[in-house]
Amino acid sequence: MKNILSVVIPSYKSGNKIYKHLKDLPKDIKIIIIENSQDKKLKENIKKKYKNVKVILQKNIGYGNAINLGSRFVKTKFFFVMNPDTVIYKNTLKLLLKGCKKIKKFGAVSPNYKENKGKRYKSIVEEKKTLTGGAMLFDTKMFKKIGGFDKNIFLYYEDNDYFTKCRKMGIKMYTINNSYHFHEKQSSGSATFKTIKEMEYAYFLAGWHGQWSKFYYHKKYDGYLKALILCLPNLITNILQLIINLPIKYKKSKYTYFKIEGLIASIIGLSSFKRSKFDE
Repeated sequence: MKNILSVVIPSYKSGNKIYKHLKDLPKDIKIIIIENSQDKKLKENIKKKYKNVKVILQKNIGYGNAINLGSRFVKTKFFFVMNPDTVIYKNTLKLLLKGCKKIKKFGAVSPNYKENKGKRYKSIVEEKKTLTGGAMLFDTKMFKKIGGFDKNIFLYYEDNDYFTKCRKMGIKMYTINNSYHFHEKQSSGSATFKTIKEMEYAYFLAGWHGQWSKFYYHKKYDGYLKALILCLPNLITNILQLIINLPIKYKKSKYTYFKIEGLIASIIGLSSFKRSKFDE
């Protein structure tokens, strides 16, 4: 696989999970890690132990932009993107590549969910309108032709945007039904935070970017007015919830406030500028 496949892992304070992946992934393929937290210790430790791994330290540029950056260092025909909290099996990558041989052109290909093991399918290759964003294989040239992920989106809806772009270009996406993956579900995601306050702030930021990206995505493909019609009820609901919860539920109120702020920022045309105050 080393001459045909690379692996790109976008990471944000996910060192523990990265080390686990490096133990399990094949040692003969190039692995590119985009570390959005500028963890110098992680880079130094990996450099000493793994010759096939390149770690790029970066100020937090978000998920989609991390993949875009990683793709620039890919020299192989295909590259596989996985979240730090995505788990694949020993034969997942081989079966994905084998399935790709049955497809002439694709925007992305994903392994099936482990929950579907044992199910019978009419075909190993199945066309899909959307895929799981945490485990996707790309044809490197096609990914660049499509334009990669939208650089304006920091977090959330980057997958939706990419899939919509593929459909509009007439480029199909597929699941390879005999290869599998699963996603570890944890409330804090894959990141390891130093303090509870840092973890809480990440939670607030998720609300901010979720709302910003939702309006941006709908504005991009449906127009400003329709995006406003779709998001306005949510804005009104959040304002009411803020008023009700503010005197008694501070944490919930703050999360709601961040959601309101993110949506308004998107409505008035501001960029997705909000970042963690705990980032270096």
